[in-house]
Amino acid sequence: MIGSCPAKVNLRLRVFARDATGYHGVETVLARTDLADEVEIADSGSGITIEVDGPEADGVPAGPDNLCHRAAVAFLNAAFGRGRARPGVAIRLSKWIPAGSGLGGGSSDAAGVLRLLAERWPRLEMRDLLRVAGELGSDVPFALLDVPLALGWERGRRLLPLRPPSPRHALVVCPPFGVSTPDAYRWLADERAAEGRDDPGGASVLPGATRLAEWTSLERIVANDLQPPVVRRHPTLAGVLEILQDAGAVASMTGSGSALFGVFADADRRTDARRRLAEQGLGDDDGWRTHEVRLPI
Repeated sequence: MIGSCPAKVNLRLRVFARDATGYHGVETVLARTDLADEVEIADSGSGITIEVDGPEADGVPAGPDNLCHRAAVAFLNAAFGRGRARPGVAIRLSKWIPAGSGLGGGSSDAAGVLRLLAERWPRLEMRDLLRVAGELGSDVPFALLDVPLALGWERGRRLLPLRPPSPRHALVVCPPFGVSTPDAYRWLADERAAEGRDDPGGASVLPGATRLAEWTSLERIVANDLQPPVVRRHPTLAGVLEILQDAGAVASMTGSGSALFGVFADADRRTDARRRLAEQGLGDDDGWRTHEVRLPI
């Protein structure tokens, strides 16, 4: 059984004060792209095994630390019970989404495993799968829902699927370095603490859900609270954002970084942006990876 595991971008990511558990609340607009990993599962004699290949496989663990492995364990525990006899599962993961990029590849891979296992052994209702997904990570429920666009709150676990606008051409730019999520949130917290606050200040104003089906509305709300502290520590990213914007894109960082994206009105402008990046030593021949995608799909 084989499934596609699409990358996402956060068109919007506002970070609010910590809740009682110590996690920050968020408000986010998630868009699915056509850049995707591939996951395959097969019955196995016993236990869980995982094999990782593909152009972005370097550094991706092939064992219990992989989120796919954790997803399989969580599903089998929920579906068959802990400590009871359960089937074995062999997982093959083909990686195309860079790790540590904020594109949600690991979360999407985990959701792909949950979907395939639920198809193979249909023992859980969707609400149960979503509960398992939420325990695995903030972006896993969105990937599990398999929708093009959604508004999310509370670490991304509360989701409202949205009617998407027509897909647009986008360019995803991945630097030759990653940014860990805990680091990005710590940098933001440190900067806010120095200013004597723990939230972005002001009220969050979003248009109604029906308006979010229009690019004119989506373009106005693109923002990422984690972007300024990440860019201050990696100033090269500021130059990438400037090139994308000068080429006509609405540009931002996705998730906690390090990947940036630009959304264009047409493919010609995207091609122009990719050319400009290469001219500045920020192209595929320079250790950077650029991916032409469409979103939301």
